[in-house]
Amino acid sequence: MSNMICFNFRSDKNALKDDLSMSNGGTSVFINVLCLSGGRLAQTQSQKRFMVFLAEKNQSVCGIGTVGFDIVDMPWNRDSFEEDKEFMLRVIEGARRKLGWETLGYEPNEEIVAEYLGTFQKLIERMTANDIIEGSLTEWLSEADENDPVKCGFPKCKKHDAYICVHGCQVCTD
Repeated sequence: MSNMICFNFRSDKNALKDDLSMSNGGTSVFINVLCLSGGRLAQTQSQKRFMVFLAEKNQSVCGIGTVGFDIVDMPWNRDSFEEDKEFMLRVIEGARRKLGWETLGYEPNEEIVAEYLGTFQKLIERMTANDIIEGSLTEWLSEADENDPVKCGFPKCKKHDAYICVHGCQVCTD
C-alpha cells in the first residue's frame, strides 16, 4: 500500500504527473518533517490549522496507506489564502533546511525527502483561491469536538515542538 497527495482529483480525471505517491514509510517521514518545520513557523490560527490537518495524517492511528489527501481539501480560507499558501511554501523550505530534524530519533533519507518536498511544492503552487471548495473548512472544523486541538488553543508537543491533533503528536506516535 501507499499514499497519494494529489491536486483537485475530483475535477481532474486525468492524473497529473506531479501527484505525489509515497510508500507508507516515506509518507510518515514526509509528514513528520512538515510537522516539525510548521511547528516552528506557524503563527496565525489559520497556519496552526494547517499543521493540525497534516498531523491528522498519522498512519499509526488512521491505518497504513489511508492518509493521502487532496490539496484542495486542506483547510484553506479565502480570507487568508495568499498568506496561508506562502506559509505552506515556507514550511516546505523549512523542512528542506531540516528545521526540527534534530528532535527525530533517526536520520531521514535527504534525497527522497527532497524529492517529495519538491513535488508537494508544485502541488501547493498550483493551488489558487478559485480552487477552494466552499464549505470545506467549515465542514472540517464542524467534525472537531470541544477537546480537539483546533478548538483548544493549538497545543504543541513538548519534545518535538509540533502541533498535535486528536491523535497526539504525529512524530511521537509514528
